[in-house]
Amino acid sequence: MNIYAFDVDNTLSIASGPVGLERLIEFKAQGHVVGICGNWIVFASKVPGWHSLVSFIGPFGERKSQMLHIIKEYIVADRYIMVGNRQPWKEYISDEGEALQAGWEFFEANEFAAESQKPNSDTRDTRS
Repeated sequence: MNIYAFDVDNTLSIASGPVGLERLIEFKAQGHVVGICGNWIVFASKVPGWHSLVSFIGPFGERKSQMLHIIKEYIVADRYIMVGNRQPWKEYISDEGEALQAGWEFFEANEFAAESQKPNSDTRDTRS
């Protein structure tokens, strides 16, 4: 089982990003854990039934790296994967920096969307 954490803004298609919600649905159907580590307010307001799609949302007042670190510390998985942006937002470091600080793999949203279309890509890993 893998754990996927998705940023929202400029990552998911509901917020001007390249990754469609069907990818989250696919990962969940494969038995992976899917969650939001970004603008969860936009996600919850734009995705009907959001609570049945994702296992976690946040962050709530902490840095993304702190949220990801806690998930990795307490939930055992084969892989921990964050999908987001390389550009910093306001005074924060990039999603890539936050993921790497927490010991997660990072995929940039455009690269992830392109890779996920290829057969046998690492992002389509279905190990459980």
